[in-house]
Amino acid sequence: MRRRWRGSLGSVLLLAACGALEPGSVAPDAMPDPTTLARTGRPNDWLICPKGACRAEASAAAPSYPVPPARLFEAWRAVLAAQPRATVIAADERRRLLLAQDRTPILRFVDTVSIRVLPAPDGSTFAAYSRSELGYGDLGTNRERLEAWVGALDRAVAEGS
Repeated sequence: MRRRWRGSLGSVLLLAACGALEPGSVAPDAMPDPTTLARTGRPNDWLICPKGACRAEASAAAPSYPVPPARLFEAWRAVLAAQPRATVIAADERRRLLLAQDRTPILRFVDTVSIRVLPAPDGSTFAAYSRSELGYGDLGTNRERLEAWVGALDRAVAEGS
């Protein structure tokens, strides 16, 4: 019985590792856009979006920032660069779209995050979608990640103003 469990764990870890993408491996036109994607229908994703900007139902509303979209896009890049387990896989400057992967702390499962900066009446806002690549639930990991990253974004924008 013990060998069977270890074999199953090895399979899970192998599947998680195989889900990782290399930076530059995704073409900009193939990047998932959080404003147009469909949600999984499982409790393993989280979508932050301004009201009416996303096709899928948002989990939370995105805040607006009194900075131009280009400045908010650079602030998002800085937030991602500061994350210890996150890797930016692709960036589309023209559409202000970022694709990143973040790994869970203990088992290092791969979660995918796409962020798109959008113009807003008084500056800019964003849509961000985080989802687990493996499993049904996530124990709130995707929500916690995006909430923490939005807090870091708030600080980055405030410091840059």
